[in-house]
Amino acid sequence: MNNIDVPFYNLNNSQSTPIEPPPIIELFQNAFQGHTPDFITRSPGRVNLIGEHIDYSQFNVLPMAIDVDMSLAVKIISSHSKNPSVTLINVDPQFANRKFDLPLDGQYITIDPSVSDWSNYFKCGLLVAHTFLKQKFPSKFNNSPLCGLEVFCLGNVPVGSGLSSSTAFICSVALAILKANIGLDHNVTKSDLLNMTINAEHYLGVNNGGMDQATSIWGQQGHALYVQFKPTLTATPFKFPEFASPENTKEIQFVIANTLIVANKFETGPINYNLRVVEVIVAANVLASMCGVALSYDPNSDFQKGNLRDFMNSYFITFSKDKDPWNGDLTTGIQKLNKMLSLVEEKLGPYAHTGFTVDQAAIALGCSREEFTRNYLTVVPIRFQVLKLYQRAKHVFSEALRVLQAVKVMMCNGQDFNSSTDFFKQFGTLMNQSQSSCSQLYECSTPELNEMCEIALQNGSYGSRLTGAGWGGCTVHLVPKENVEQVKTALIDQYYKKRYPFISNHDLQNAIIVSKPASGTCGFII
Repeated sequence: MNNIDVPFYNLNNSQSTPIEPPPIIELFQNAFQGHTPDFITRSPGRVNLIGEHIDYSQFNVLPMAIDVDMSLAVKIISSHSKNPSVTLINVDPQFANRKFDLPLDGQYITIDPSVSDWSNYFKCGLLVAHTFLKQKFPSKFNNSPLCGLEVFCLGNVPVGSGLSSSTAFICSVALAILKANIGLDHNVTKSDLLNMTINAEHYLGVNNGGMDQATSIWGQQGHALYVQFKPTLTATPFKFPEFASPENTKEIQFVIANTLIVANKFETGPINYNLRVVEVIVAANVLASMCGVALSYDPNSDFQKGNLRDFMNSYFITFSKDKDPWNGDLTTGIQKLNKMLSLVEEKLGPYAHTGFTVDQAAIALGCSREEFTRNYLTVVPIRFQVLKLYQRAKHVFSEALRVLQAVKVMMCNGQDFNSSTDFFKQFGTLMNQSQSSCSQLYECSTPELNEMCEIALQNGSYGSRLTGAGWGGCTVHLVPKENVEQVKTALIDQYYKKRYPFISNHDLQNAIIVSKPASGTCGFII
């Protein structure tokens, strides 16, 4: 990623901005009587098109920013105030107004993660931005308070839907803190904003990997982002092909539909998310042991045990002339991942129907039951009968392969397709294969997710899959513009009105989002 500045558009400029500013100014003025904001920041939500549950194995993913966002209207209160404070008002009445003081000596604010409050997410963005300011401008910010602020928050990213509303909020906050304190004429680079926000939610005990932040900040109209985690975090835009047709009926759009099933990751983690993380780490180490490979990995990684990408790199360093870790190259990656899939069949296939007991896994790793339990089963809370190493490893390697195949399809940019239908079929097939793998191999789908995908496919979607980890949340559907209303109507009639017969029109409107790939973080000077 190049050192590109986060764009800031002047609303007083006679030239129109390329992005429509959010309708937030009047809302701010009504909330803070007699005051007008100085500027606006906004960051979009995101949807992952392909690449589910492979980021914590550090394989590449293919998300895009979407046409819903979290916006802040901000008024700067003089930094010379004796009692600098931040006042927060949210358009959503379920989020009560908040006000907190800023330390006069320039010290950091504190966050109590045990208290569930929406203002904690604001404080996360403030804290990482403050850290950046102290590092870059120590003489100004080490012993002096930050500016006080009045902030109005407006968001239409559904909370708890898996579309990264918290990331969008934190990115908007961090940008606002920087601009308020170093001046609207001072540029902020996208790389700096990404680096400071990537670990922001760690203060709340949420260990995310960077995909959400990279997508929200680096989103680009008409493009998906090929996000790579190694050797460094990068986000490369790939443009969706454009197909000429009367009234643009072949235009590529995505229908994002919320099942309205909320996955409680804390309560279900021991049998769902946490367990999958453990299973893929165990799978990497068992494969290494079975293949006689010394697993090389980052000692600072989770579990300090290595992941499936580490195994792939270690395998090829051991058994081929290729001594360099995979750098994300598509052709090389496709070859290596196909080899990994054949190894999974050979080494783990015999256990496909039975899984691994604790004793079998310990034997495969050449350690005692007690040592295996201590090293793998007590790091995070998990519950299981057997470890499904074959299924989890096959999903991760095949899903990583689908990401590369999807990028190759996009690289054609329409040139190798006889018609738009060819692109929809090829990209849609990969999405459908991803859903099948999530459902059958990774077991992170649900009856609701499966039903929603089937309804959409029968009514004009070319590719339908879960997004945002699964076990509830949202689905995403690749749909040409001419089929969008048909897909929406089918989902409303066959899913929402059957499962939720008393659902309101307002809730229906919030449940379904129609989006093209959208632009990333930006701001507006008022």
